[in-house]
Amino acid sequence: MAIDRRNLLRGLTAAAVAALVPSSPRARGEGRRLYLGARADAAGGYRASGFRAGGATVFDLPLPARGHSFAIRPGRHEAVVFARRPGRFALAIDTVRGTTVHRFASPADRHFYGHGVFSPDGRLIYASENDFDGERGVIGIYDAETGYARIGEFPSHGIGPHDIRLLSDGRTLAVANGGILTRPDLPRVKLNLPTMRPSLCLVDRCDGGLVREHRLAPRLNQLSIRHLAVGEGDTVAVAMQYEGPTGDLVPLAALYRDGDLRPLAASPGVWRAMKRYSGGTCFDESGRMIAVSAPRGNLVAFWDSRSGAYLSTARLTDGCGLAPGARPGTFIASG
Repeated sequence: MAIDRRNLLRGLTAAAVAALVPSSPRARGEGRRLYLGARADAAGGYRASGFRAGGATVFDLPLPARGHSFAIRPGRHEAVVFARRPGRFALAIDTVRGTTVHRFASPADRHFYGHGVFSPDGRLIYASENDFDGERGVIGIYDAETGYARIGEFPSHGIGPHDIRLLSDGRTLAVANGGILTRPDLPRVKLNLPTMRPSLCLVDRCDGGLVREHRLAPRLNQLSIRHLAVGEGDTVAVAMQYEGPTGDLVPLAALYRDGDLRPLAASPGVWRAMKRYSGGTCFDESGRMIAVSAPRGNLVAFWDSRSGAYLSTARLTDGCGLAPGARPGTFIASG
């Protein structure tokens, strides 16, 4: 498994990198792909950037505060960037012109967790949100055809929903409930660490009903489920962050397949090097490999998605954002 060093992008403090692949097969080479990242600039401001694999900038838009991740709208040259928790802003961007086409916000008694996903027809976007007074997670629903007006919500069936992905049936949402209770007036304080109950929930986007709930072993209740990626057969890669005692050695990545959520295996040295914190995850173009970033450990780790076997690591200072490269076995990473 090789990582092409020319394509490891540096200088982006991205929480996530998304790949926008051209629809024409002739245009799907590495040079035509547009990657999206949220970053900080030298002046201390925040920006949403579009760039090519070699690092050429396509657009670079200012954000009102720190951004986190993007949702790509099907059938349109449009993507939405969400504020990092506990922010309330979201911007819809024309990815060809590099302009902001809509600005919208969560209600005053909600805030975004930084992630969202569109319905298959591109009309609705579902965003992970915090109902902080109710001490519960919700999924906000916004209508892109009416300027992203908020038209409803349903429960995330947990606390602290972070990443959210759509499965292949076009109806089921995979929701990463991190389990950590927070409030915007105490933005970096975690209020319930001893009693955390993180979960991976499958939720029906049409009626908000809980399809299935998955939890790790009780001893791993302080392992916050944070970022997700969906591969072939609706296999879900899971990146996690540990909030328990410093001396504990726990797995920081898991795989959900066929109704079973299991931690991935690696040597104690790998988990120790990742320093209790996974930043993001994605599958490669073939769906055969999983990458998991560990920005505090300055590395990206790789597994075989079918066998779950650990493969290797690559060093990358503060590496966090991940996206598949154009060729199997390659990834784009930001650091």
